[in-house]
Amino acid sequence: MAHHAHPASWLFSARADGDLAIDAADIDATRARLLAAAGGPGVAWNWLRQVHGADVVVADAPGQHQGTEADALVTAHPGVPIAVQTADCAAVVLTSAEGVVGVAHAGWRGLAAGVLPATVSRMRSLGAGDVVAHVGPMIGPECYEFGAEDLATVVDVLGPEVRGRTSEGASALDVPRAIDTALSDAEVVLGDVTPGCTACDHDRWYSHRARRETARMAAVVWATP
Repeated sequence: MAHHAHPASWLFSARADGDLAIDAADIDATRARLLAAAGGPGVAWNWLRQVHGADVVVADAPGQHQGTEADALVTAHPGVPIAVQTADCAAVVLTSAEGVVGVAHAGWRGLAAGVLPATVSRMRSLGAGDVVAHVGPMIGPECYEFGAEDLATVVDVLGPEVRGRTSEGASALDVPRAIDTALSDAEVVLGDVTPGCTACDHDRWYSHRARRETARMAAVVWATP
């Protein structure tokens, strides 16, 4: 489903939209079809080879970044699609009234490394004022059992409220809460949040954690003139 709030448009894909993994068959055609259906520009996407870090790259033209190693993209240019891929990690689209937009791949390592504040900082360096976040589908704590050492790493950065429990009572990471905290710390307004859990809803989303699926959803955003 596409979202439009001038001066930006964005969408979060679902299983029904097809496989948006960077090495998927007919990926260029799938991207073009998805963007056309949303009324987007008929140009090449910027996409990343994601490494679960906090590096942010700037896209100045369509197709400028195709496989750059990073976990977030920003652009201040209208009609330049920027995208990340997910299957349990969250995709966070960031928009501003000034037409500067961003998108970040936010898994636990990226959240601990500071990918969201880094993305917001880069947007503001390009002229963004107030930034609004729109959060895509992700795994919920009820399905995300998490080891004590890795959980402590995230807690050290984002606080104890990111601790959760699975549906069976095991220790878990609450990724939605972690994202809320990181956005609040970066003074970002929270907009739309996609409800549900990627691991629970097989019919709607892909999940690497629950089903070891290699297919991916995508989040794509572009500034509008």
